[in-house]
Amino acid sequence: MKTLYVLTEALFHTAYLVEKMAMNNRFDNLVFVIRNNYQLNLQALDELHTAHAGKTELSDDALQHFNQAYGGLSEAELCMINEFGVPEKHCFSVSNLRVVSDFNDNELQGEILADKSFKCAAIFLDCILSDWWIDTFEQRIINAHSAVLPHARGMYAIEQYLLAATPEQAEAAAGATIHYVNSGIDKGNIIETKALQNIWCKPSIWAVKAASYHAAFELLSNYCTQHNCFSLSDAKSQKEFGPLFLAKQFTTQKRQQAARAFLAIKQSQGETYGAA
Repeated sequence: MKTLYVLTEALFHTAYLVEKMAMNNRFDNLVFVIRNNYQLNLQALDELHTAHAGKTELSDDALQHFNQAYGGLSEAELCMINEFGVPEKHCFSVSNLRVVSDFNDNELQGEILADKSFKCAAIFLDCILSDWWIDTFEQRIINAHSAVLPHARGMYAIEQYLLAATPEQAEAAAGATIHYVNSGIDKGNIIETKALQNIWCKPSIWAVKAASYHAAFELLSNYCTQHNCFSLSDAKSQKEFGPLFLAKQFTTQKRQQAARAFLAIKQSQGETYGAA
């Protein structure tokens, strides 16, 4: 018996990941563990995603309802709607669901420790897992990161990396990585990376981030369908580590600077602001 635990946050953009992971048939059992930090309302999400599934354009009224339901949508999430459409399902639209406020929840920990199946975990999180996760899963935990390692680690990585990067460095860092999890932050052995192409054709840094999210979710979901996934022998160690970025560093001022920096580099690369 093989069990895949999928750990992520209750956010709009993670709905795209959950939707992909729910289709996995490589494992005998799927368990979704969602951290609901913002106390999202299940009924409100059901109604919104059902009513607007697949839409790439939303009315101001619909956007207001999504913002209310999720406590605000990010610029990257708005770009995901425009590019990929509203996902039919949200992060709670799965069976075998555990909703927690803390990944160290005692009840959850007891359930996992009692699970004697061959356990693996695929994660996309805004926090660091405690060491007991790594020990219990015998290192079979992989993380999706929305930038290319080793160039940019941590939170809002591509946006913050852009502020001190050359165009060539930004191109190398834009994309996604899946890697094994260790006690460091984005320091585990790299399984696969995917660099975005033609990022200066994107209209904004937020569109780049949206594409990076999508690439990360594709890498993670595709990997978990492979016959030899979680073998631990399918990855390479990182020889060097790029800068580490923290969420608290990404202030409103930094957001504005990142948006302007992208457009300035885009213009210097000879692209028009209206490129899609």
